[in-house]
Amino acid sequence: MARSSFGDERAAPAHLFRPTAVLEIAGDDRTAFLQGQLTQEVRNLPPGASRLAAALTPQGKLAYFGRLVAREDRFLLALHPDAAAAALSTLSRFAAFQKAAVRDASTQYVLASVYGARAAEVLLPSGGVRLPRWGELDAEILAPASARGELSTELERAGSAALTADDAEARRVEAGRPEFGKEAAPGSLPQETGLDAAIAPEKGCYVGQEVVARLRTYARVNRRLAGLRFPEAAVPAGTTFFNPDKPSQEWARVTTAVVSPRFGPIGLGLVHRDVPDGAALRAVGDPSRAALVVPLPFA
Repeated sequence: MARSSFGDERAAPAHLFRPTAVLEIAGDDRTAFLQGQLTQEVRNLPPGASRLAAALTPQGKLAYFGRLVAREDRFLLALHPDAAAAALSTLSRFAAFQKAAVRDASTQYVLASVYGARAAEVLLPSGGVRLPRWGELDAEILAPASARGELSTELERAGSAALTADDAEARRVEAGRPEFGKEAAPGSLPQETGLDAAIAPEKGCYVGQEVVARLRTYARVNRRLAGLRFPEAAVPAGTTFFNPDKPSQEWARVTTAVVSPRFGPIGLGLVHRDVPDGAALRAVGDPSRAALVVPLPFA
């Protein structure tokens, strides 16, 4: 369980260099190609702009998600490192039928997450691009690996303090931002996992779009991403809470657990749609594991 050491002061910049994977998609058909692969609108994305985007299976289940960045002559797709292999394999397979090429350029880029009200004061290094705010991330800077020294110098000039990974994880949980492989695992529905912003509501003609449209029109998803407070003792990730009146029905599953300096032991979890905010849950067979369902972000 992650334990954070940062305090309540959030005004000063803070940062963390995160591991990231970056795919480059180039070629004359790159825009039309990605338009048919991703849930996000690609055609009107101007150079330098970025959007959250996902890729789905034909059954509407999540394959991967990341930040799509438009450049003058290519797109960059910044992903969680664990998503890179599947994304590269899928995109490369379909790009073979169009004038598009996909390559893994991960070693050529660095990603710095920047936190705090003064994040905008951090200037971009040569070739860098600022990704928009998402969750607890006030900004992210994607830059060429060759510009890491320049970026580090700029962060120091702006008075930014380096965060530990545990600090950053606690902030992510407080904000309720899903992470690939945890809240947003392959095979889950993106609508269950807090990725609604990755789906352009009026867009059609992409892999899995028919399922997305049916869910929007006719159905509700069975789960939602929610916050969990642990009032008695910390509860580890992977803990499952079941309906005491129907033991086969999963009510909630803890996906991430941290100790927040502001809120104490808290976590994120996927909670059944019939379980309301404010519900108290207790693990069957281990009553010491208790959780209170709360809305996101934590407050």
